[in-house]
Amino acid sequence: MANAQRSPLPMSVHLNNIIYAIFAVCGLLGLFLLQNPGHLAIWDVLGLLSLGAIGMWRWAWFLFRMIRARYYLNVAFPRLRRIANHVPVEELPHMCFVVPTYKEQPWITERVFRAIANEAKTLAQPITILVNSSSDEENASIRSILLEEDPELATIHLIEMTQKDGKRKAMADALRELALLELPENTVIALMDGDSELMPGTLRRCLPFFQLFPNMGALTTDELPIVQGSYLFSEWFHLRFAQRHLQMCSDGLAHKVMCLTGRFSLFRAEAALAPSFATQLEEDFLNDWLWGRFKFLSGDDKSTWYWLLCRQYDMFYVPDAIVNSIETLSGSVLDRAYNNMRRWYGNMLRNNGRAIGLGPKRTGWFTWYSLIDQRISFWTCLITPGFLLASLLQGYWKAAAIVVFWILFSRSLMLGLTFWGRSSHLKPIHFPLLLFSQWAGSLVKIWTQMNLAQQKWTNRGSQSITAAGTGLEKVVKLSTSRSLLYVQMFTFAVFLGWLSGFLNPTWDIAGLRLSYQARQAIEPLQVVEAIDHGVWPNDGRDDSAALQALIDSLDSQQPALVRLPIGELELFQPIAITRSHLTLRGQGPDRTILQAKGDLSTVMVQVSPVGSASDAPLEQVHLKGFTLRPATPASSLSAQAISFKNVEGGSVTRLTIAGNNNSPIALEHTQNIRVDYLSVQDIDLEES
Repeated sequence: MANAQRSPLPMSVHLNNIIYAIFAVCGLLGLFLLQNPGHLAIWDVLGLLSLGAIGMWRWAWFLFRMIRARYYLNVAFPRLRRIANHVPVEELPHMCFVVPTYKEQPWITERVFRAIANEAKTLAQPITILVNSSSDEENASIRSILLEEDPELATIHLIEMTQKDGKRKAMADALRELALLELPENTVIALMDGDSELMPGTLRRCLPFFQLFPNMGALTTDELPIVQGSYLFSEWFHLRFAQRHLQMCSDGLAHKVMCLTGRFSLFRAEAALAPSFATQLEEDFLNDWLWGRFKFLSGDDKSTWYWLLCRQYDMFYVPDAIVNSIETLSGSVLDRAYNNMRRWYGNMLRNNGRAIGLGPKRTGWFTWYSLIDQRISFWTCLITPGFLLASLLQGYWKAAAIVVFWILFSRSLMLGLTFWGRSSHLKPIHFPLLLFSQWAGSLVKIWTQMNLAQQKWTNRGSQSITAAGTGLEKVVKLSTSRSLLYVQMFTFAVFLGWLSGFLNPTWDIAGLRLSYQARQAIEPLQVVEAIDHGVWPNDGRDDSAALQALIDSLDSQQPALVRLPIGELELFQPIAITRSHLTLRGQGPDRTILQAKGDLSTVMVQVSPVGSASDAPLEQVHLKGFTLRPATPASSLSAQAISFKNVEGGSVTRLTIAGNNNSPIALEHTQNIRVDYLSVQDIDLEES
C-alpha cells in the first residue's frame, strides 16, 4: 500500500476529474438559480417535507457508510496490516485451492493456473490444488500448465476430478474429497472460479489474518475486471467493483461482510470441511410462502456466507489483495447485463430474507440494518426519476430542471467519492452507467422479489429453474405473483403522485366522503315496492288506482324508485306522473306487462306538471323495464302509449310497446330525454 512508487496519473484522468467537477458546479449553480420557492409550489408541502426527510435519511446512510469505509481504509486496516506483516511465512497455514472450471477459454485457464502456481512459490510449504473440470482433457491441459511453472510439482499437490451436475455439486464433491485427506489443522481452503486470476502477493496478504483472528471463518478480497468484447460492459464492471470495494470496507469494520464472493474467498478448514457446509453448498433451498420449497441454481457464495452467518463466524475483507475477474462478452450487452442483474439480485434477495430472520443478535446490528436497507433502497432509488417523470408529464419544466440539476450534482459527488483513491479511474461514461445501475437495477429487483423461484444462469449453458408447477397450480402462483407486483407498483405510483403533488389521496378520500354525505343528507332515495301497496299482478282487477295513489303519496321532496312486480298489471285509467325525480321500473320487458283495459284508448302513461305548460318543468323522470300493450281489439291504442310534456331530463329505457300505433312516444316541450333499447311491436290482437 505504499504510495512512494505510484506512477503519475495520465492527463486524461485529470481531465475526467475536471469534467466531474464542472458537472457538480453546474448542478449547484442550477439549484441556486432555481431556488425560488415558487418553482416548488406545484408540489404538495407535506410531499416536499416527506421527500426531504427521505433524502436526508438516504444521504445520511450513504455518507455514514462512506465515513466507515474511509476509516477502515486509512486507519483500521493499515493498523492490522502492520501486525499481519510480522507473521513469519513459516507460520502461515497450509493452503488448499478448490477450483471448479467448466470449458473456460484456454487463455483464461492458462492465466488463472499460472497465477496460482506462482503464488505457491511464495509460501513455505506446498499447496494442494483440487481441480474439478468438465473433462479429462481439460484436466490434462491444466496439469501441463502447472508443470510448465513447476516441472517437479514440488510446491503443488494436484488432485483432478470431473464434474457432471453443475458447479454446486462439483464444489461439494471437492470439499468431501479434501475432508478425506489428513490436512493440517490450520488449513485454509480457497473456493474460487476458473476465471479468477490472483495478483502477485495475494496469499501472503490474506493468510496472516487467519492467525490473528481465531473466530474468522472466511475472508474475501478486492476485485478488478478484465473484460474482452465490450467497452461499456468493462466500465460497468469497473463501476460495480468500485462500489463493492467501499461497501466491503464499511462492512469489514464490523467483521461481517455482506457477501463472500465466489470469484475468490478463503475459508477456515474447520468450517469448509464440515459436512453441513458441503451439504448446504450442494443442496441449498428456500421455503417460500408462495413458491414452496425450491433449490438455488446459482449463488453458491451466498450459501457459504449464510452458513457462516448462522454460526456467528467473523468474515473479513482484505482491501489490498486483488483478484482479476476475467469476463468475455459476445452478443447483446443489454441482454448480458439484464441476465447478470437477475442472477445477482435474485441471489441477494433469496438470502436476504432468511438472513434478516436470524435477528440482530446473531448478525450484529449494523449488518442486520444493512440487510433491511437492501429491501428498501430499490424503492427509494426510484423516487428521483419518478419526480422527474411526474414533472415532465405535467409540463412543470422548472421543477423538472431542479430534479435534473440535483441529479447532476448528487451523482457527480457520489461517483467522485466512489472512485477516490481507486486504481480504476473515473470516466464520463460512468455517469450514465450509474443511473442505469440504480434505476434499471431497481426495476429488476422489484420484479425479482416477487419471482424468487424464477432462476436463469446464462453463463453456464443457459440453465434455468422455476417452481411455478403446472396446470392450475402454475396459474394460481403466477397470478398471485403478478397481482402482488402490480399492487406494489400501483401503491408506489400513488406515493410518488402524492409526493409530487399530482395526487392527494387524503384530500381526495375526504372529498369523496363529504360528497357522499352531502348527497345522502340532501337526497335520500325512497325505494318502494308497488306490490306492498295493493298493486297485485295477475288478479284481473284494476291496478291503475292503487298505482296512482302510491305515486301521489310519495314525498315529492325526495327522489323515489317505484318497483313494479313480475306479472300482468291491468290499467283502466292512465297513470299520471306529476312530480320530479321519480323512476318507475319493472322487472324486464318480458316479466312486467302493463295492459290497457276497458275504454282506455288514450295515453297509458302521462308525464307532465299539473296545470299549463308554463308551470315549472318536471326533472329526472325515468321509465324502464316493462311492456305496455292493449288487451283487446276494442282497446287498441289509437294515440301514444307514453307522453312527456314540459319535462327536462329523463329516460325511456328497456321498454316494449305493443299495438297498432305509429307514434308510441310523444315528446312536447322537453329537453334531454334519453330513449334506449325501445322495442315497438305490431301484434295480432285477435290472437292475444
